[in-house]
Amino acid sequence: MIKDLLEEQQPVVYKALENACREDRISSAYLFTGPKGTPKYDAAVFLAQSILCENKKDSMACETCNTCRRVREGKYADLIVLDGRRDSISKESVDAVQEQFSRTAVEKAGQRVYIIRCAENATVSAQNSMLKFLEEPGRGVTAILTSNNSDRILPTILSRCTVIPFVPMSAEAFRQQAIDAGASKTDACFLAQIVKDRDDMQFFIDPETKETTPLYKHAEGMLKEYLNAEGMHRKELPADYEVSWSSQQKDTSKAKEENLLVLPAFFDLLGMYGRDAIRHDAEGPAWYIEAVKHASQDGAYYAEIIRIAAEEKDLCTRYNDLNLVMYQTFYRLEELDHERGL
Repeated sequence: MIKDLLEEQQPVVYKALENACREDRISSAYLFTGPKGTPKYDAAVFLAQSILCENKKDSMACETCNTCRRVREGKYADLIVLDGRRDSISKESVDAVQEQFSRTAVEKAGQRVYIIRCAENATVSAQNSMLKFLEEPGRGVTAILTSNNSDRILPTILSRCTVIPFVPMSAEAFRQQAIDAGASKTDACFLAQIVKDRDDMQFFIDPETKETTPLYKHAEGMLKEYLNAEGMHRKELPADYEVSWSSQQKDTSKAKEENLLVLPAFFDLLGMYGRDAIRHDAEGPAWYIEAVKHASQDGAYYAEIIRIAAEEKDLCTRYNDLNLVMYQTFYRLEELDHERGL
């Protein structure tokens, strides 16, 4: 239940929504903002359910009635969702929402809700169109925007929304989610570092078999080879791992999408190793604990590894050549080793 999730992980957010529903003071526009992985979209769905629910409990969504189910499944006629996670949101998409909501509501509740997910990925023209809609929303219309980076949203849009900030999720919350999804406790330690969005867990644990996926094993294998663990000797990693996946994946566009998951996962694990090596404390598989145990006392060296991992992860975008990112990464790591005489 989303209600339970929010009460447990985002109590301030839940209280704000509870008060608004109880006092019947729902704003015409909300912006849920916070780090990637926080349950902003879940909260948006729950608020939409609370506005439209036909069987409310304490003024909030019951989450079980037919209306709540249809809202959750995206089958409610007076709910529109624009999703900017993968592609930018166009002006035409925003204009289409305005056009549809200019007509009479279809459902008997007479209320209409639109959710713009990752609103920061709307084009400038789309944001300007959005602003016009927010200024003149129409009767019975509620806008719910979510954003991982509100700095990329026009200040004029921010000023017209009730902004509700979400606090970062803890690694322990993601670890528990991984265990609930079927991961072993050792794999969950790594997954808690890799997964920053609840929706992304499916890419690393198969929801049907409950086994870790090839994407997860690939990222883990890269770390294992970098650490020379279990007899794996470090060679020319970029060549060994064929980051283009040319031998495994004929569809180059799909290969790029997979690498946009694998490579950031590897960088997260590499950064985790740097932090654990500085503390000389680790959880996870035996080979990893052993590697941390034999780490040197050179904290500056591991701090530099953390910095390299963070900077190279930032370069893992669909606009960059990922092969070049990996070659640059290992060139920097090898140069660092040479400086330390390793």
